[in-house]
Amino acid sequence: MTGGYPEAVERVSYQRKQTWHLHYIDAIVQRDIHEVSQIEKGQQMPSLLMALANQPAQLTNHSKVGALLNINYGTAQKYTSIFEQLFIIKTLPSWHTNRLKRLTKTPKLHFLDSGLLASLQGISQAQIKNDRRLLGPLLETFVYAELMKLSAWYEGRLHFSHYRDKQKNEVDIVIQNQRGQIVGIENKAAASVSSTDFKGLKRLAKAHPKEFVMGIVLYDHDKTIPFGSKMQAVPISALWC
Repeated sequence: MTGGYPEAVERVSYQRKQTWHLHYIDAIVQRDIHEVSQIEKGQQMPSLLMALANQPAQLTNHSKVGALLNINYGTAQKYTSIFEQLFIIKTLPSWHTNRLKRLTKTPKLHFLDSGLLASLQGISQAQIKNDRRLLGPLLETFVYAELMKLSAWYEGRLHFSHYRDKQKNEVDIVIQNQRGQIVGIENKAAASVSSTDFKGLKRLAKAHPKEFVMGIVLYDHDKTIPFGSKMQAVPISALWC
C-alpha cells in the first residue's frame, strides 16, 4: 500500500503517504497532461483516473468508463492513453497465437504503482485487514510493477501479456523471451494454494508444451511447493529475496 515512489516511501504514516500520492496526481493533471496532449475536456481527467482505479487489473472497457463520464469510446481511449504516456498506467496486451484461436483479445489495464492505486481507491490498512478481497487487485498491481522492474535487469527482450480464453481460463501475466520460451504467473492473495489455482497455467502449458518453461502461483506464504511438472506455488517474497 506504500508503493514505490521514493517520496511516498519516506513518509512515516500511511495517511501522509496517501496525501502525497493524491497531491502527485493533482500536479500531473494540472501540469503534465497539458504538456503531452491537447485535450478539450481536461476537467474530466481526474474523474477518468478515479473510474479506472475502481476497476484495476481488469479487461479494458472504454465504453463502460466513458459512459460513467458521459464521453464516447474514442475519447475515453484517447484520455486513457495519456495516462499511459505519463507512466501512471500500462496496457497489458492479450496473449495471442495462431494455434489458439479462441482467445480473448482485449487488453488489461494495470496501474504501475500499487500505493498510488490504493490512495486513489481511498483504501485504508484497516479495510484491507477486514476484507481480504480488496487485496487481490492491489497485489496483482504490485506484482506486475515488480516484474517490470526486474525485467530491466534481463539482458534480452521480454514480452509481457495476459492470457484468457473463451472458457475464462486465465493467467495474470505471461512472460515470453526472444526464443519463444514462456513463463506464466498467477497471483493469489491467500496463504494456501490448491490444484484449481493452476487451471489457466495448465491450459497454457498444454497448448504450448515445448515453449512452456514454468507456471508459478505467487501466494502469501514462505514455502515453495511443487504442483506437478513445471508447476510451483512460490512465496510472493521471492520477488525481492
